[in-house]
Amino acid sequence: MNWNALGAMAELLGAMATVLTLAYLALQIRQNTKMAQVATANARNEQRVQQSAFIAQSGEINRLFWSGLAEPDALGPDDYHHFESILSTYFLSFEAAFNLQREAVLSEAEWEGQLSALQWLTQTPGFSRYWSAWGH
Repeated sequence: MNWNALGAMAELLGAMATVLTLAYLALQIRQNTKMAQVATANARNEQRVQQSAFIAQSGEINRLFWSGLAEPDALGPDDYHHFESILSTYFLSFEAAFNLQREAVLSEAEWEGQLSALQWLTQTPGFSRYWSAWGH
């Protein structure tokens, strides 16, 4: 075997090692992407649970939230300001979902679910009044 043949074999082995390394890296990137998607989904689920728990944590918060959405003008000034604070906190979850969707991290199904809930929310009289005051 001469030096040229040995050099050609070394180049072939080097090329094969490069291809195998690239394939391994592609697999690792795919696995990392999947893990990031799962972590994002878990974080969103936890956020939605906390969102619901926040509204359900006390009868007073629950009453103000639902009354404020349905008939905001029936609330007194103090109750209405409390409702605005509750709604602002509740609304942050939708903002987080929007930001994740914009970064293409949130699944399409998750975004559609959040968008559907947000569309329902925006049709309520309480949200309309809130948005008129704070939508800027």
